[in-house]
Amino acid sequence: MATGQKPPKNGTDPRVDVSAVARQIGGLPHRVLAYQGADGLPVIVPVAVSGHDDTGLHLDVPPGLLPPGGRRAGFLAHAFQPQCIGLGMRTLTGWLTVTNEGALYAPHTSKGLAAPPYKTLLTVSNGLLAKHGLWRARRDGTAERLQQLAARGPVN
Repeated sequence: MATGQKPPKNGTDPRVDVSAVARQIGGLPHRVLAYQGADGLPVIVPVAVSGHDDTGLHLDVPPGLLPPGGRRAGFLAHAFQPQCIGLGMRTLTGWLTVTNEGALYAPHTSKGLAAPPYKTLLTVSNGLLAKHGLWRARRDGTAERLQQLAARGPVN
């Protein structure tokens, strides 16, 4: 590796089923890759997936946007319908390797969500999730701590 980061102790190979990930992101039209730049700030690059195999996802990236070598990177694929009525998202963490032959992304973790394109169902689901979150915050004391912080006023 010419430049980049030290590989993770568990290796750089994929840790999730690459074929399953490729299927899950197949219908999600918007895809970006993010990594830490040389200045320590995040760099976000649009990517396309040109194929996959057991080694990872093969990425198409405009020339010059990715530095050579290997590094940790995040991958986001998403689709949003108008007014967010129907959405899908898949978030990956993994290892990016860039060589003269191209860019390879080996996913290590994969999380996702999908919301159906039915406004009533989505509204009811969101309401139930909000009520559950409020109930948990009250039960574990988070709501009380937030009220105490709010009572202190703005921080200067």
